[in-house]
Amino acid sequence: MKKILGFSAGGVGREGNVDRMVKAVLKDSGQDTEFVKLSELTYSGCKGCVARCARPQRCMLEDDLLPWYEAIREADALVIGTPVYFDGINGMCHSFLERFFGYRHVTIPIAGKPVVLIVDGAMKLDGAEQQMRHMLGDFFQVKILDLIRFQNEVPPCLRCGRHSECRIGGLYMMLGENALDLKIKPEMFKQWEDNPACVDAVKAAARRLGEI
Repeated sequence: MKKILGFSAGGVGREGNVDRMVKAVLKDSGQDTEFVKLSELTYSGCKGCVARCARPQRCMLEDDLLPWYEAIREADALVIGTPVYFDGINGMCHSFLERFFGYRHVTIPIAGKPVVLIVDGAMKLDGAEQQMRHMLGDFFQVKILDLIRFQNEVPPCLRCGRHSECRIGGLYMMLGENALDLKIKPEMFKQWEDNPACVDAVKAAARRLGEI
């Protein structure tokens, strides 16, 4: 049985779409898996202390991510999920991936490692997808088995409580003046499990991981 690590950069809590998609891919793979919620860890982005990571070929910053960079080297595959903030991956995901720089010295010890990527957002997903593919595929030469996209059409405005007076938020960008009079209803909060295409994508990615 292979060891697969799943990292979610979803927001606070464990019930967001990104978290649940990462968990579903892990579970359905049938492999030995472990889920990591990045928002529950305390860490920073890369600090440029290259002399520390060059010889061990992994990040050596002493924070909550320290043990995970060795675990990533040893894992047989990875699942990495991010929500979309400002048309790109969020800060938690970017900081996490920045520190993969420790693997990029003389050789790349994670080159060829199978990875499933997950991108979830209300509107534009292309920028986040391109970032993930560029950082992981181009710089670290991992093998991207699949990339799952879920356009949920749920901007943060549905939770913030000020949509009736806001003309700069995502909801207004989506609906225009109609956003100001919109009554927020539970059914507006779309779940990936209710989207047949996304369900099929999750199952397909899990199947590929199960075959590694």
